[in-house]
Formats: sequence, C-alpha cells, structure tokens
Amino acid sequence: MTLEISLKPPLSLPRFLQAQKDEPRRDIHWIGQKKDAGNQQNSSGQNNPSPKPDNSQIYRPLSSIKLGDVDDAQKYFASQLIPSPYPAWVGANHFCSLTLVRKRDGRPPVIFGRVKTCYPTDGYINNIHDIELHFPHKKGQPDPILLSVEDIIPPPQGIIQSYGIRVRFLASAEDVADFQPFENLFTEQGFTLDFTSDYMDLLHLDEFNKDSHPWFHVVGSRWFAGIPDSVQDEIRRSLKSLITWNKFIFNYHPKWILPEVRTLNSELDFNYGFSEHYLIAPESPQQTAHIVAMSFNKIFMLPMK
Repeated sequence: MTLEISLKPPLSLPRFLQAQKDEPRRDIHWIGQKKDAGNQQNSSGQNNPSPKPDNSQIYRPLSSIKLGDVDDAQKYFASQLIPSPYPAWVGANHFCSLTLVRKRDGRPPVIFGRVKTCYPTDGYINNIHDIELHFPHKKGQPDPILLSVEDIIPPPQGIIQSYGIRVRFLASAEDVADFQPFENLFTEQGFTLDFTSDYMDLLHLDEFNKDSHPWFHVVGSRWFAGIPDSVQDEIRRSLKSLITWNKFIFNYHPKWILPEVRTLNSELDFNYGFSEHYLIAPESPQQTAHIVAMSFNKIFMLPMK
C-alpha cells in the first residue's frame, strides 16, 4: 500500500490526509454532559465517586432537535446515499430515516442519522428494541441519540428508510471479479459499491454538476488502461478536478498486476514529496474497504459544512 494522500486543507468537504499535518482533533461534547467528570470531594475531605450518568447526560434529547436541523442533515448527505433494497432493515454504520411518535415535547416528526448500534441486533425494525444513532449537524461532532421502540412508528403507519453510502468504483471486469466476493466488507461498514466501466460522466464533468458526484471514488488501474487513448487526457483532467474539489480518490492497484499497467499516480504525474497530491493505492479489496471506512468515519465526525 502506498503512502497517504497529500492534499490542501478542505473547502467544501473535510479531509484528513494533508501535506503538513492532520486536521486538529475536536473535543467530544455531548449535550448535558458535566464538565467535571472526575471524583468529587465531600465536606469531610473524602473523595466520592462521580454518580453514574443517566441517559439525559449521555444522549441528546429529541426535544432539542428542530425539523429544520433534520432537513439540513438529510440534504447534506442526500447525494452520497443509495436507498437500501430492504428499507425497514436497520444496521450499524448505515444511515436511516425514521418516523417518530408525536409527543408534546417539541420533537421533530422524523429523525435522520447514522446508526451506531442496535439492540438486540441489526435487523428489521419490528425486531429492534433500541437504536443508538449519531445525528450530524453544523455546530460540532454528531450527537448521540437513543431511540427506543416506543419512539418509532413502524411501517405501514410510519416510514423507515435505510441507506448505504455510495462509493463509485470505476472498474474493469477484472476489478469487479476481485471485489464481488468481498462486498460484505463494505456492506458491514455501511457502504454500497457502485461499479461502472462508463467514463462518459467524467467527460462531461464541470463546476455545475460536480456536487452530483460521490465524495468517494475507487479507480482501478486496469480500468484506466482500458479506456480509449483518445479520451485519456480528458479523463486525467477530470480526475484532477475531482481531487481539487475535495473528492476522495483511491487507486486500486493489485500488486500482481502486469508491470505495463501504470498506477494512477503515474498517469496523473503525482509524485510523493514532489507534487501537491498523491493518491493512496490499496492493493486488495480488504485494504480498500479499510481505507474507505477510515476516511469516511473521520470526516463524518466533523461538523457539516
């Protein structure tokens, strides 16, 4: 596996691989959490252990979330998600939209976020008792929310929709054959691989349609080698534009590949330490799943832009 990407600081999309240093770490802030988490001292000078926090100290209450906040989060991630073919199935690392029971506490009619865990296990909504959800917003890290079965209106009265995070894979037939046995590695992390060999979208790439392209791309070296020579220069320019627009691009380049098939770094004239950008080139589906998950988890924990 090659070294990490060297990129400019983010404009519209946060990134974590930079030329100089990592993005600054942000302290975790949970709604209602006490600042002093250490032991408290009573009047006699003895240390008393801090009381065990209840849910109100750990989880953000639904009543503090406005419908507009939910709408902002849904719009922010809309172009990055693919609806699950099993909408009422809820699983860890997947995004989900759930209809809420209306109560007189000001809660929104629907909640949206990324599932952290379910109890007793991932599965259909009627079989789940509790869901721990991360709710993204503009002011900081996503807030943890705890939903119980009493908070959710199941189908058919309510709407439950699960989503996978879209990863565009510009792949040759050999790339697809390599990855299909390992698609579960991506599914477990909440990703849906969008295989395509078509390069027409890249030929028509411009400032006006850039937001419709996924944040995450995997580009196979064999795919690039297989496109017509007449369009390779334009594809190179489009890939460089995606990087300039803060998209994540990973170059799938298995180590057993024929030596005449060049890496995408070579095709784009990227040279670690000498050029502004340098792409990570995973050599296997397992490495690809790992770096994609690590990259998304990092940016998801940042405030929405």
